[in-house]
Amino acid sequence: MNISALYIQIVVMFLLIGVGAICYKRKMVNDEGSKQMSSVLMTFVMPCIIIHSFCREFDPAMMGKLAEAFLLSVLLLVASLVLSALVFPKGTPDYADKRMCTIFSNNGFMAIPLLQALYGEDGVFIGSINIVVTNIFLWTVGVWMLSRASGRSGGAMNWRKIVLNPGTIGLAIGLVIFLTSFQLPAVLDNTISFLSDLNTPLAMIVLGVYLAQSNLLEALKDRSIYVVSLCRLFVIPLITIAAAALLPFDTEVSQVLLVSIATPCAVASSMFAQMFGTNYRYSSQIIAFSTVISAAAMPMVLGFSQLFIG
Repeated sequence: MNISALYIQIVVMFLLIGVGAICYKRKMVNDEGSKQMSSVLMTFVMPCIIIHSFCREFDPAMMGKLAEAFLLSVLLLVASLVLSALVFPKGTPDYADKRMCTIFSNNGFMAIPLLQALYGEDGVFIGSINIVVTNIFLWTVGVWMLSRASGRSGGAMNWRKIVLNPGTIGLAIGLVIFLTSFQLPAVLDNTISFLSDLNTPLAMIVLGVYLAQSNLLEALKDRSIYVVSLCRLFVIPLITIAAAALLPFDTEVSQVLLVSIATPCAVASSMFAQMFGTNYRYSSQIIAFSTVISAAAMPMVLGFSQLFIG
């Protein structure tokens, strides 16, 4: 891992986040505008990134890395579930929201730009599996956890969302292209490439708008937010490093998944909290706080990982 490239990319990302915050404060973008940009990112840009990374000749070695990434992603999400249940048992105020923010990382908006900068298309190729596995956990375990906490009856698993979300569809299309070594027509390939290039600037601007809506000063007064952020940004990445060092996973797979998992709390945690009737404002504060301190936490954790997984 090129640590200097990591620092440069993180600075670039936070400068773009600053642009988004300025746009919101100056009323150039409102709440509705940020929702619309998020919709464009999730519906078109994210699957295009995955598809674009799979536009390559079939390679059995890379297929093996995908399988390893799937297994390690499931293992680490299960470990995160267990940790969150131990730290925030049922009965703890807002326990479901705390668990959601602990378990799920911002592996789309923030990890993809870092993976592109550090590992190129191979990084996005491997990291896409983590996004898909996370979506499955969100729509199963996440929905069950939030609906139980809110007492709502509408918490049945939405299999359509699990199977037909943009990330899963993008992976399915990408796998067909990869397995058959199919070459897309130039017009379609260029379109997908241009949409993929939107991710870093647009995602960071949206995140900046999101942060500008949050009250960070209020978040600083809540000790529980520090605990959630500690688990999300330090404890779970350290578990990832330990698993990578002790288990026989490919080094590149371990490094890519660590970048994905070392990112701050997922924006989806607040979106799902609002959808299922738990304390989404509290989730928003955790997301904002963890995103800000991730500027220092991520380089520390990723630099430390070099001692164990290269």
